[in-house]
Amino acid sequence: MIITSLNNDKVKYYSKLMTSKKERDQEGLYVVEGEHLVYEALKENVVSELIISNNKYDLFTFDNKVYVTDDIMKKICDTVTPQGIIALCKQKQLKELKRYDRILLLDNIQDPGNLGTIIRSCVAFNFDGIVMGLNTVDVYNPKVVRSTQGAIFKVDLIKANLVDYIDYLKSMGVSIFGTSLDGTVLSNIKSQEKMAFIMGNEGNGVSIDLLSITDQNVLIEISEKSESLNVAVASSIIMYNFRKYLE
Repeated sequence: MIITSLNNDKVKYYSKLMTSKKERDQEGLYVVEGEHLVYEALKENVVSELIISNNKYDLFTFDNKVYVTDDIMKKICDTVTPQGIIALCKQKQLKELKRYDRILLLDNIQDPGNLGTIIRSCVAFNFDGIVMGLNTVDVYNPKVVRSTQGAIFKVDLIKANLVDYIDYLKSMGVSIFGTSLDGTVLSNIKSQEKMAFIMGNEGNGVSIDLLSITDQNVLIEISEKSESLNVAVASSIIMYNFRKYLE
């Protein structure tokens, strides 16, 4: 059976999941597009439903498949030229991270591409997870999901009030580092057993309230020819510098 009507209730439901954070949170689901991301999602066992408009994707082994026309796939998808396959995936429902050796805290990050790149670097440099402040862009925004290139399935992610979470991390023996123009240069920061780093908003940096409760603040030294670094680049430099080696 194939869905052919753009007004079908399932089509409206898929479209809402793609465009509405409220709908995604209510359902505990999000949408991933394209062969690569769907394949990665299937490997991680987070898929609840496959939606297919291209017959070649019958090769994907999965019980719950829905078939739609190309026009419907274009209506649902966020990309201009859909590949013909999307998946509904289950959101992570974590309340706590599994480990606290290396953590990234994100204060009001707004650009989906920046968040996606940060998530990729978190996986690459073996950080234990990311704690997103309440005002950070929705991690299940389709642009964020695409820019992670599958890393979203491989990292622990939670959302929390950062002030409260920093208090909790300190009680767990984690040293808290902010990022600030008034900080100690990165090359002078010694590695510690448990470290968390706060990365701030693209325009305003880390909030004063958070900088006032850190153990120490960090400055990445750069050329005088440059005013600043993109937050995703800065995050990647810090994570590389304090990376954990794979066990």
